[in-house]
Amino acid sequence: MKRITLTALYLCLCLYGFAQSSGQAVTGDNIQGRPLAAAFDNIHWITRPADKTITVVGIAGRKRSRDQAIADALADAARKVSLYYGVYGEATAILQEGSNLLDYFADTKYSLNITNRAELYIDGLVYDKEKDVYEKNGSVYVRARYSGVQDVPSYKSEVKNNVPDWVREYRAEIPGFMVGIGVAKNKGTLQKTCVASYENAIVSLLSRLSSKIEESILDVEGKGRITRNVTKSKGTLSAVMILETWFDKKTGSVWTLLVAKE
Repeated sequence: MKRITLTALYLCLCLYGFAQSSGQAVTGDNIQGRPLAAAFDNIHWITRPADKTITVVGIAGRKRSRDQAIADALADAARKVSLYYGVYGEATAILQEGSNLLDYFADTKYSLNITNRAELYIDGLVYDKEKDVYEKNGSVYVRARYSGVQDVPSYKSEVKNNVPDWVREYRAEIPGFMVGIGVAKNKGTLQKTCVASYENAIVSLLSRLSSKIEESILDVEGKGRITRNVTKSKGTLSAVMILETWFDKKTGSVWTLLVAKE
């Protein structure tokens, strides 16, 4: 009996170790509930709100001093909190297609105007300078919490081979919320790439608020017919919250899953 018990214990420890090293989420909030090194080395960040509190991660490059880097990271975190209180956006997406491969063209231009300045929320961020600050590869991370939010979504992604389902399927459904998924290629720094990723996720929601499509067809001599669609979207989103972030180590791209109130 003793030998069987020890064998079972060994298997449990092995399974636990595999779960820790696989990069999969171990708790409901792997940024808030895990040691900093384990949380930030993970390729999948879960920052799901709980108990009317948002958990955000601020990122900054290491500049003149540690204190300045922390201040910059807190400003980045405060901007993510400010999204909850309203974002007005306008976006223009252009898609051009033709019989020739060189005729294909796609581009999206957008502008986002956050209702309240991010500086208003810095003082409300709660963090421990010793326990919630992490440095790696020239970047400084600050894990911070902000209380007072009212709308908290309920969602848990399924991870397979270290990739969450919303990345594999490019979709997710969360009752009572619109879901936005954004991806951004490497912008040179992790902070810039993360911002581009969650802004792309916000832009993906604008078409659900107000959208106008203009189509034009051109007959070009020597090229044939070219179809050009221009989609213009605009609107105001509220209760925008970043739920998960996934990092593609192969390409350097960053994926963001966020929600806004319907």
